[in-house]
Amino acid sequence: MALKSVYKPDTELLAMSLKSLLEQSGIQAMLHSFQIPWYDGLAKMMRPEWGEILVDEDDYEQAKEIIDNFLASQSDTGHI
Repeated sequence: MALKSVYKPDTELLAMSLKSLLEQSGIQAMLHSFQIPWYDGLAKMMRPEWGEILVDEDDYEQAKEIIDNFLASQSDTGHI
């Protein structure tokens, strides 16, 4: 199983929400944080993303579509 980064959210909350959404759709997802806890936000200053969401390469296209549709629906309502 080769993993591929499908999205780089800017907050942990968004990362967890998208991971849950993917898993509800039958796609296994993993979160990889770029943050370093003891550096108190230094990593966030160096990189604008909180981390990345990883999925199996075989699920990449479906996962991307699910995430894109979710983000589009949220931007239409002004929530993201």
